[in-house]
This record gives sequence, C-alpha cells and structure tokens, in this order.
Amino acid sequence: MIELRDYQIDIRNRIYQSMLSGHHRPLVVAPCGSGKTVIFCDLAARTQAKGKHIVVLVHRVELMDQTLKTFAKSDVQLKTIDVHMAFTYSRHLDRYPKPDLIITDEAHFSAANTWQHIYQAWPDVYVIGFSATPCRLDGKPLGDTYDDLIETVNTSDLIELGYLAPYRYFAPAVADLSSLKRKGADFDQDQAADILMQRAVYGDVIKNYQELADGKKAVIYCTTVRHSQAMAEEFKAAGYQAEHIDGSTPATERARIVERYRTGQTRILSNVDIVSVGFDLPDIECCIMLRPTASTALHIQQSGRALRPQPGKTAIILDHVGNYSRHGLPDDPREWSLTDTIRPKLEYGEDGRLTVRVCQQCFGTFKTGPAVCPYCNAPVVSTREEIKNIKAIRLEEIKQGLRVKADEAVKYKDLNQCKTLMELQAYARARGWKSGWAWGEAKRRGMR
Repeated sequence: MIELRDYQIDIRNRIYQSMLSGHHRPLVVAPCGSGKTVIFCDLAARTQAKGKHIVVLVHRVELMDQTLKTFAKSDVQLKTIDVHMAFTYSRHLDRYPKPDLIITDEAHFSAANTWQHIYQAWPDVYVIGFSATPCRLDGKPLGDTYDDLIETVNTSDLIELGYLAPYRYFAPAVADLSSLKRKGADFDQDQAADILMQRAVYGDVIKNYQELADGKKAVIYCTTVRHSQAMAEEFKAAGYQAEHIDGSTPATERARIVERYRTGQTRILSNVDIVSVGFDLPDIECCIMLRPTASTALHIQQSGRALRPQPGKTAIILDHVGNYSRHGLPDDPREWSLTDTIRPKLEYGEDGRLTVRVCQQCFGTFKTGPAVCPYCNAPVVSTREEIKNIKAIRLEEIKQGLRVKADEAVKYKDLNQCKTLMELQAYARARGWKSGWAWGEAKRRGMR
C-alpha cells in the first residue's frame, strides 16, 4: 500500500471535499518534490478499488516511467488504471473506453490543444490536476479548465520539515542582458545565446562553479541547443564529465545519458527545457541557470530540481541571468489564482528597498531583512536605486502630509483665506474643481 505523509493525506482529503462540494475539476498546487506522483497514485488506487476506470496523463516518457515505477513500488495492480502520454492518447481516443476519472500530471500544460481535446471528448468526466505552478508558462490562469484551486503546504514548509533540501542561492552576473528583447511570451533565446556564448562568459561560469559548487552533480539550463552543446564541451575541456541533452535527443540515447548521470558517471548535465518539469533525480546538487526567462512558472520548475532531499545535502543554485530579480527565490510565497494572470515578483517593495538582494562580496542572494549577508557576514549596502526610491517615498510622504494639513486648514474657509498654492489646491479638491484652477489662481495672485 501507498503510505502518505500528513500533508499528502490533507491534500487527498481536500480533493474529496472539493468534489463533494460540487466541483468536477480541482487543481492541486503542490511544490516541486512534494510527492505529487505518490498522491495521485494513491487516489488512482482508491478509485480503482471502487471498480472505476482511471486515466493518468503525463506529457513526457520519463514521467510515464516514473509513474509506472511508483505504482509498481506500491504494489498497485494496474487493472483499470491506464498511464498515457497525453500526445499519443489524444490521437487515438476511439481505441479506449470512457474513463471515470482523469488525473493530469504537470497540469500547467493542460490548456494546450492536446489536453483540451481529451477533456472535450468526455466533458462530464472528473479531472484532477496536479502542478507546482498552476498557470500556463506565460503566467495566464487555468480557470477555463479547472474549477477549484487547492493549496496546502508550500516550499518553505517542506524545507523546514526536512522533505526538501535547504539551499544557498548565488547570482554572479556573467553578461550584460539589459538589451535582451522579448519573443512571444518569453525572452528571445537566440539573442540570449549570442550574448552568453562568449569566451569570457564560459570562463566565468566554470570559475563560479569551481568556487561555489566544485564537484557537485550539476544541471545547466541553457538557451538553445547550440548553447547547451557548447557549455557541455567547455566543462569537458575543464576536466569534468559533462553531457548535453535536448528534446531532439533520441529516446534510447536520452535514457542512457540520464542513467549515466544518475549513476554519477556524468557529473554535469547541460540541457534545453528537459530537466525542468517533473524530472526526478534526488542527487542533483546544483542548478546553473543560463536561461533567462520571463516565466515565473519555468523559474520555479527549474530551480526546484535541486531541492530533492538527501542526507546532509544543501543545494547550490547559481543564477547567472538574474532570474531571481524577476521571480524571487524558490521558497518565496506565491499568490496563485484560477482567474488572474500570475505577475512577476516586484523587484522593489513598498518601502523602496530590493525584495531580494545580492551580496557584492560573495554574490549570495537572499531576502531583504538582515543587516549583513547570511553567507559571508559582509554589511548590506543599499544600492543607488534604493536610496533614490527611499528619498522619493519620504518626499511623497511629506507632500501628502502637507496636502492633508492644507485640506484641514481650508475646510471651513472661503477663497480669500487661502494663502498658499497648496491651500488653493486643497480648496479646489474640496469642490471637485480641476487642479489647473489652483495654478491659474496662484499665478493671478503672483504666488511662487
């Protein structure tokens, strides 16, 4: 039988409560590494025990293998449970019986035509979605597909409970990406590759790995195939066992590469959008980010790959492209929604200070708050932009205070009692007049 952790049992119970309350398509938010596969395997097994037919949809062959292994490990017989890759299943629906329940893994893909074709074929069938990032990769919500959002445990909770590894986040910049343009919903990855495929950049990436994570099993996220291939070659030239993998790598070769990485024969795995969603290798110790993204969902999926726990493990995340400034840190709290587009995290808070800062001594990256860097104890120094923001906020507070004071001063006065421009402006506001009137009246009186 499948044994669930307390929070996994809570998720299962919340799903049942959702359905009992009338929802047909709940969407479960569960962080990377929280055990989503175990939870939906338990749900499928319980539904099978009631004589029902269940279809589990995955989007990649590695995830199908992972799901089948979880069922086998839990001694669950697949009598009325079918595990399919969505792309293949959607093309041959006429070959299969109508299911009673569809479970969708990595549900942030389920707005795509492949998944929608399946759901539309059986509109009255219950659907349960699972995702660490319950939105499309462009941030748009999934309310057209799902009717209830179930949120329970978050990443920081799981780190505290020991179910995810703690991490150290470093953000040494290796290139100027300020000129990077958008292409569709994300950055232009070909342009990013041109910027990042420079000799000095290669050298800095390897140097930072050697200084901050030397010897740790690492995954590199690259912009394009040529970029990923080049990074693998550069690490090999530096004496590391490195390989490249991408979506066009033949399935058998991809399996061999992953197995060599799994066993430690390969230490550095460079890839393009493969080791990001659902890729489960607990011994990934380091993520090297060389793919700038405007997608909060993709950032969370990629950084989360290193957080699978192992005894004594502290993950290292090397963000060379400033993704932290757009999307925050892996365990930051998120506000998810079925109706609203997910916005990138604000770089500056209401107080004008950076929400996440980078130590200029060691490049340690952390939430604003402590007076010294938690990695090297260097004093925190405000940036020019922060100082400018703080001054602007204070000036606005002073102006607002003067406006309130002026409003109170002229509340019961007539026009002749207004002696300053602010009092004239307050007088106009109190009567709903346009602000230009106050300027005109001040000019007529010769005020400065």
